[in-house]
Amino acid sequence: MLARSPVYHLLFWSFLICGFTTGGVIETHFLAFSSFCGFPPLPSATAYGVLSAVNLVGMIVAGYLSDRVNNVLLLASIYALRAVTFVILIILPGISIEWLFIFAVAFGVVDYSTVPVTASLVASRLGLKVMGLAMGLLSGGHAFGAAAGAFAGGYLFDGAGDYGPVWLLASALSLLAGLLAICVPQRVSVMVRVA
Repeated sequence: MLARSPVYHLLFWSFLICGFTTGGVIETHFLAFSSFCGFPPLPSATAYGVLSAVNLVGMIVAGYLSDRVNNVLLLASIYALRAVTFVILIILPGISIEWLFIFAVAFGVVDYSTVPVTASLVASRLGLKVMGLAMGLLSGGHAFGAAAGAFAGGYLFDGAGDYGPVWLLASALSLLAGLLAICVPQRVSVMVRVA
């Protein structure tokens, strides 16, 4: 049963954090942050478009790599690199629009690149017989994380009058997701059975 699987919980909570930092924080607050920094709408929207285009490339490359390298290390590395990208936003206010594009490219690489790697880990660690259910539950957690991230971002911004605390929280949570991912066992001898 999935609820009793430590691997499932490690992947669930890391993917919930993934939703918090991507759909919740970036997809909700990126353009508002750009406006807050004084960047015009067109370059800000273009930077978001660049982020999305690079995101596509990041997902394909991560999918390719997930078939060839250690998935546990790959997933942990993606989350760790995501944590680093938030540092760019912490130093961004008052800096040129070029930094916004640097962030867009860097974050785009690690945005949804967790999806193929997580799916590969579900298949190899939990088994194909529960892959649909497991990915459905993980996706639900991702959506819940996105909702929490959207709310937390607004709440922290309203309280601080600045996005700095939002980026710090997202960076810290991304590191936590990386730690959870690195704890996924390299090999699991027993697959989870459907109840």
